[in-house]
Amino acid sequence: MNPPTSNRRGANRPTASTSTNRTTAYNYALNLLAARPYAARALERKLVQREYSPAEVSETIDRLLQNGLLDDARYAEQYARSKILSSGASKRRLQQDLYRKGIKGDIATQAIANVIEQEEIDPASIIDHVAKKKLAQLGDLEPLVLRRRLFAFLARRGYDLDEIKSVVGRLIKGSG
Repeated sequence: MNPPTSNRRGANRPTASTSTNRTTAYNYALNLLAARPYAARALERKLVQREYSPAEVSETIDRLLQNGLLDDARYAEQYARSKILSSGASKRRLQQDLYRKGIKGDIATQAIANVIEQEEIDPASIIDHVAKKKLAQLGDLEPLVLRRRLFAFLARRGYDLDEIKSVVGRLIKGSG
């Protein structure tokens, strides 16, 4: 009698528990890194989700680190540059995001500082730009309502209280 066949796509594909574990985990990690950069901790989570053994995950991460294919500092700088330039993210928000992605505090702080220095970014102009953009979206509301909504928006984005007070006071007159 013939063994049962499966119509599922990839049914004969090796799983994480086969004898090709080491190469499979490493190749899977390389495929992920080819698509986009990862922090070491995030890539580790992906490998664990794929049900590779803890020893194999550790070995794969170590190998990638040794080969220079995985670098948390470089990842943190790329991420910070992207978020600051595209959406005007605050330092605090970037710190939180990078922490969630598994980047240690000192590495994240240094990466953010490097990006601000290299790109010659003025944090005051960034918050000013973000606030003006939000004001345009809010439309024609009473000054008190505008002030409250803009203040809350900037606070949720992670800007410091002093920065928020300064920009809101400058942009919204007659509400206070």
